[in-house]
Amino acid sequence: MDRIRVLSKALAFWHAPFLLLVAFLPFPTAVIGSAISHPMAQTLFAGTMAGIVFCEVALKEVSADAGLVIGDVAEARRYANGSWAVGFWFVLRLGLAWVFSYAYVLWFLAPLAAGYGGPLISRLRTRHGDRHDEDVPDA
Repeated sequence: MDRIRVLSKALAFWHAPFLLLVAFLPFPTAVIGSAISHPMAQTLFAGTMAGIVFCEVALKEVSADAGLVIGDVAEARRYANGSWAVGFWFVLRLGLAWVFSYAYVLWFLAPLAAGYGGPLISRLRTRHGDRHDEDVPDA
């Protein structure tokens, strides 16, 4: 948020569910703390984390699309692409919790999802003509 020049309605719209999910996070954390190998506990935690990350992605995308970012818009897009990858990682984890009781261990690989998945998503977006970086002027 320190790189946002001005607040827009779309940014405020996505910021509200982001804050609500962050405020809700202690509950799934407590549930998973008491029953970490239970699939429902893992699903609740992974679903909450996926919601938080996708709200974060929406905040990054909206701010880059509207030209609200101070500095390099391309850098903001790279961070958004990394967040997309982490969000998809947590969604994948939703299903794996019901197959493997120790699937929660895969949460430790979320930084790798951002590091490797972010550039992959960048290439896919470029390949499919999603060139927002050229549309939004730098500040």
